[in-house]
Amino acid sequence: MGLLPDDPRSQKALLGIIGAAALGAVFYLYVYSPKHDTLEEDEARLEQLEFLNQQANARIGNLDALRDELRNTEVQLEVLERLVPSQSEMPAIYQSIASEAEVLGLKLIAVTPAAPVADTAGYFMRQDWIMSLEGEYHRIGEFITHVASFDRIVRPQIVDITPAGQTPSGRQLVTAVLSLETFVLQQPGQASDPGGEDG
Repeated sequence: MGLLPDDPRSQKALLGIIGAAALGAVFYLYVYSPKHDTLEEDEARLEQLEFLNQQANARIGNLDALRDELRNTEVQLEVLERLVPSQSEMPAIYQSIASEAEVLGLKLIAVTPAAPVADTAGYFMRQDWIMSLEGEYHRIGEFITHVASFDRIVRPQIVDITPAGQTPSGRQLVTAVLSLETFVLQQPGQASDPGGEDG
């Protein structure tokens, strides 16, 4: 008994089926399967590119936000620099404070500056003074108000007030000890240690 039927017509049909199956196998192995693998690789590559594109868009959004934040910080810094004096302006500020005391009829007893101290960022130096004044109580209040409203930032604070007698008209005289604080723009190359230069 043979594998092929005896009838030539059936033989041709069987050979046709085998040939079609062989062609299908060749098509699958050499055409469909590589195309299918390539399609899967292309889909994976497309997903990766879409992911990278989303990351890039997120970074661009973050970069725009950072640029906006930097612009806002620069504007705030410019405003701050207009309010904070430079080291060269300190004598004029001290003179303005002394003049204000004189105009209000206050007696300047003593002024003791502390050594400037660098802030944590190293951009500003904090300058403090202790100032003693004598005069009428309400004039001390005016003095503090005027100094606090200078164009440059100077923060006065009362450390101590003690009675110092009365005026001939009966007004209360006091001795006030004030703490004055300002921030000074640090000059380029200025050391953060105000103990300064060796002589």
